[in-house]
Amino acid sequence: MTSATIGGPAQVRTGHASTGARWLLIPPGLLLVLGLLGPVIVTVGVAIRDNGVVGTVTNPLAEPLVVKALWTTLWMALVVTAVAWVLGVALSLAIAMSPPWLSTTLFAILFATLWISLLVRTYGWLLVLQPNGALDQVGKATGLTTEGFGLFQTMPGLIPPMVHIMLPYMVLPIYGSIRQVDPAQLRAARSLGGSETRVLLRLVLPSLRAGSWAGVLLVFIMSLGFYVTPAFLGGPGSQVIATIIGIQFSRLDNLGMTAAIGTLLLIVVIALYLLA
Repeated sequence: MTSATIGGPAQVRTGHASTGARWLLIPPGLLLVLGLLGPVIVTVGVAIRDNGVVGTVTNPLAEPLVVKALWTTLWMALVVTAVAWVLGVALSLAIAMSPPWLSTTLFAILFATLWISLLVRTYGWLLVLQPNGALDQVGKATGLTTEGFGLFQTMPGLIPPMVHIMLPYMVLPIYGSIRQVDPAQLRAARSLGGSETRVLLRLVLPSLRAGSWAGVLLVFIMSLGFYVTPAFLGGPGSQVIATIIGIQFSRLDNLGMTAAIGTLLLIVVIALYLLA
């Protein structure tokens, strides 16, 4: 008893150290440094070396095209996040309150957007939105338009595909918050005379605050740096900051400006993250 009393707690406190578990942190730590911090450090270093952050040679804020793309990116990310939040709350509530078979079906449809390749989903939207595409054909057949909707390579045409791609990242954290709502509270609120609308506004939505903030932050930050969908479906008037970076790097081979714009986007993302 004495040896167990004396040795037990000490062995518990030093067990992880004696087994060498701390050494297991080295591989993921190196991966984090090399895979995440390494490229960031190189990008910032190139931006400073080429006078791209504080100077005037490749200062991104001195380029009207970059400033316009930055505002376009912020506006697009804001609209996509707002629409995705509204649809995410509605879909999360539908999944949580549906019968098991319907809830499983809705989840399968939701996860299908993650399992299918991003490039395939974007190309599918391209076939829908392109001139004389599927959407224009439906509009002409129903008499809604005679010349087509003209949504291809426009901001209104870019928002629905972005929402479609970002919706799962909004639904999952919100649904996690819904799962934590006590059904007894809902029954009590209804039994005390609360209408469905009042219960939704005063009980359900406030309970989703944590999941909503997580989804909003995730979708907004991802939308700021999204490249594939805006590159395929965006036009000259709806260029976002990611497409400007792609043009500067792949077509113009301007590493200084590319690094400067990337650093600027990184600063914006970090500032928004700290604010959130």
